[in-house]
Amino acid sequence: PDQERAETRAGHPPAVKAGGMRIVQKHPHTPDAKEEKDKDDQERESSSSPPKPTVFISGVIARGDKDFSPAAAQVAHQRPHPSVEKLPHPQHVNQHIHQPRK
Repeated sequence: PDQERAETRAGHPPAVKAGGMRIVQKHPHTPDAKEEKDKDDQERESSSSPPKPTVFISGVIARGDKDFSPAAAQVAHQRPHPSVEKLPHPQHVNQHIHQPRK
C-alpha cells in the first residue's frame, strides 16, 4: 500500500511530462460500472412508479382531459380561415420610386 500511495497523487498516478509539457493519456472506460448503474435504474423504475403530482391552476385542481374534451380543445386551437383572400391592388404592385445615384 505504501508504494501505491507514493506513486499516486489524489488517487491517480502523477501526470506524465515530456519537455516540460503534460501528455494526455486516454484510459479505456470500464463498461462494468455502467451496466451496474443501468441495472439499478431498471430496478428503481420497475419497483414502483412515483405518483403523479396534483396540478393546481389558479387554486383549482386541474384534471387534464376531464376539464375539456379533446374535441373542444382541438376546435379552440384551429385557426379560422378568411372567406375572401386579400389581394394587393394592381396599381401598387408595379410602382417604382426612382432614386437617382450620387
